Amino acid sequence: MAIEQESAPDEADLKLMRRSAIENEIPTYRAVSTRAVFSVICGLLAALSFTHPAFYLFAAAAVALGFWADRAIQKHPEMLTGQSLARAGVAMGLVFGLSIYTITTVQWYLSTRQAGAFASEYAKVVKNGSLADIYWLGLAPPTRAHVTPEDNFKSMQGQKEEAAMSEMKFAGIKKLSQDLHSSPANTITFHAIENMGREDLVQVAIAVFDVNLAATPHEHKDGEEHKEGEAEHKPAGPQSLHAMAVIKGIVPDGKSAYEWWVDDVVYPYVPKTAALPDKPVDDGHGHAPGGH
Repeated sequence: MAIEQESAPDEADLKLMRRSAIENEIPTYRAVSTRAVFSVICGLLAALSFTHPAFYLFAAAAVALGFWADRAIQKHPEMLTGQSLARAGVAMGLVFGLSIYTITTVQWYLSTRQAGAFASEYAKVVKNGSLADIYWLGLAPPTRAHVTPEDNFKSMQGQKEEAAMSEMKFAGIKKLSQDLHSSPANTITFHAIENMGREDLVQVAIAVFDVNLAATPHEHKDGEEHKEGEAEHKPAGPQSLHAMAVIKGIVPDGKSAYEWWVDDVVYPYVPKTAALPDKPVDDGHGHAPGGH
């Protein structure tokens, strides 16, 4: 029986085989995913999230672009590359975004607790202390360390040229103090921190207080006299009011905890109507105005 011999490849087949071998040895060009590159860039910018909340957007963008690029590369591996970049961008977005968010949240919680503790003590001073004690707590901590409440009060009284401005500035706290001292039954209690923010290195909080007046005595106007036969003025009934204090805090040099002072007081106050102040504040060395 004759056995069919395998025919030898012709010249055309040899050329095709050589070209295929060469093509197999040269890798196909693949483009680096643009989304993967932008994911890494956004991940690096996410490291600035501790400076401003707006940078959290870069953390979210790094994660979204990284996942998007990773899926595209897996779907088209013959066309795209850069999977390591995409995954690095996702990792940086998650690490920087979540860690800084956690640190910021913890700091905000601790600052709120500290501001609330100071506000509670301030309420006790307003109820039981003198105007000198109240005004003293309106000084920034570095200034308070070098002056007593009595000396500060005397200094304020001696500044006659600023009497009118001082009268307006302290009107709220003076009325609050007068109302509370008009009856032992009148009370003031710290209610809540309504808002919290920062001005450079200064922590700013809006503290709200509940003010309960058992009875408010009638205030006679100048020149007003009680005439015989007229009904006597009776005290007003119980009232439930609110007061608001803008509290500011700094961490003095060499210390780790905030120290606070009261920058302004509004009384009576309607809750949730105050905005955080946007004026320049203390630089941490007692150079900003303190007061109520």
